[in-house]
Amino acid sequence: MASLKIQSLVKRYGETEVVRGLDLDVAEGEMVALLGPSGCGKTTTLRMVAGFITPTSGKIDLGGKDITMLPPHQRDTAMVFQSYALFPHMTVAANVGFGLEMRKIGKSDRDARIKNALEMVQLGHLADRLPKQLSGGQQQRVALARALAVNPSILLLDEPLSNLDAKLRAEVQHEIRALQQRLGLTTLMVTHDQEEALIMADKMVVMEAGIIQQQGTPTDLYESPANVFVAGFIGRCNLVEGAVTAPGTFRANSGASLACAPDTMGTVLALRPEHITLAPMQTGKATGTITRITYLGAQTEYAVNVDGTTLFASTRTPLAGAAIGDQIGLDWDVCQARLLAGTNA
Repeated sequence: MASLKIQSLVKRYGETEVVRGLDLDVAEGEMVALLGPSGCGKTTTLRMVAGFITPTSGKIDLGGKDITMLPPHQRDTAMVFQSYALFPHMTVAANVGFGLEMRKIGKSDRDARIKNALEMVQLGHLADRLPKQLSGGQQQRVALARALAVNPSILLLDEPLSNLDAKLRAEVQHEIRALQQRLGLTTLMVTHDQEEALIMADKMVVMEAGIIQQQGTPTDLYESPANVFVAGFIGRCNLVEGAVTAPGTFRANSGASLACAPDTMGTVLALRPEHITLAPMQTGKATGTITRITYLGAQTEYAVNVDGTTLFASTRTPLAGAAIGDQIGLDWDVCQARLLAGTNA
């Protein structure tokens, strides 16, 4: 395994900069997730690391070696694609061994590596089957085994689980993460699924319009978003525009008065729904009217109108007797009500 260092990476198509001066370090054995909305530049970045796209400028260093202009087969990388990219006419074993054959690995060594890779993903018993005889989850594990078989310095994952249903996706997420940790695989993953990144990654990198908005641990990004974009993109968040009118008091544009930490400033108040406590009696930091109740299984979400501002609060246990139209109290720790600069600041 090896570390990855990206410096001032730029990709321009005509006048459009898809990636704009990106700097990123991936430590040896670390799993890093690039995420952001469609068109933010995350897949372009991954493909530049893989060698499928040539950067306009910048440098990509893998294990102390400059690979910026090397062709893909000389980079010691392996990629798992969104579409699996398995050869339908080849057996599972032949698919896993394809990269080894292209690298001119001898048959005995190749067979040993194929067997080992399939055992890693618990598919050794399916070596002679064709891809069409496998489930989606099994096909994805074959694609992963093919990548692992070449012993890459870095594993690249391009939205690897997006074609799986929700239940299977959750299972494979944990399988890949456990395997990555056990093998100490340096891994760079692209995903648009924030929950997937929270579950799998050591470090998350949130991109927008070709720029990194924030990078850090999942806890850092969720609990301490750097700006409004990150707060809104990672998890559910109440984002209320307004201004601080006195220490500890934030007045929303609607006129609602909301408590915040006394030593903070900003034009947007960010407050996670799970950080709001609801009380049947009209007590707490604010009082409002329930306008919607949504049962989500593991939790129940309440939309509450507070003087023209809607705040969403979620609870694990539904409030007994609460109904739309009821007056209710809302409370929160002022340290959880973060103030951020507005998008126009």
